[in-house]
Amino acid sequence: MNNVLNHNSITLLLLAAGQSRRFNGAKLAQPITDLSIDGSTAKTQPLLLHSLDKLNALSTYLDTLKIQNQVVIVLGHHQQTLQQLLPKGTKIIINEDSDRGLSSSIKTALQATEQAQANNLLITLADHIGISYLDYQQLVQLWLKTQNNVCAYYQEKLAAPAIFKHTHFLALGELQGDKGAKPLLKKLAASNELTTLFLANGIYDIDTEEDLINLAETVLLKIETENRCNAKNTKDN
Repeated sequence: MNNVLNHNSITLLLLAAGQSRRFNGAKLAQPITDLSIDGSTAKTQPLLLHSLDKLNALSTYLDTLKIQNQVVIVLGHHQQTLQQLLPKGTKIIINEDSDRGLSSSIKTALQATEQAQANNLLITLADHIGISYLDYQQLVQLWLKTQNNVCAYYQEKLAAPAIFKHTHFLALGELQGDKGAKPLLKKLAASNELTTLFLANGIYDIDTEEDLINLAETVLLKIETENRCNAKNTKDN
């Protein structure tokens, strides 16, 4: 990077450029019901906005820590449909090479990271509905504590969301295909340059219409459990 880096600055990157082949449509535009950021109520809105809400909340949290940050969304396929859903002022980048896979979106977003002179990059996926705001918060806290690259770990694999230090931006720009940053995560782990955070909810993402149905059942169960707990607490008090 040619510019002087801002200390502990970070770009929060939401990848939303995929074709959604298995869904056979613009899955990120599908209305879904999920719990609110604080987990107290159910909220129905397009999948993309659920993911954006969490990153915006994370951005606010970073503001309280005096860490410079920006939220960036990369669109590609279905960009016209998705762009209409986003609030005004949202930082959007269009990946014209989205057919080349996740790696092309990361390369596209690196330009915005460099322009912001950010020295860290968080990469996450817009269809990764299982990752909560608290999960993101824990990941950031681990990053700050270790001053290392960090990523999620579940189902015995390294995965997004992940935070990369600027010393690995060049390697991110050299990624190829649709595996995203997983090859780089494996290299960093092998050289002891990666700290992992177990996130059990990482198993939940949306690839098919069946996934949407299963998600609705899971959220309903969470709401019923929350209501029972609230009722019990009220009775006990």
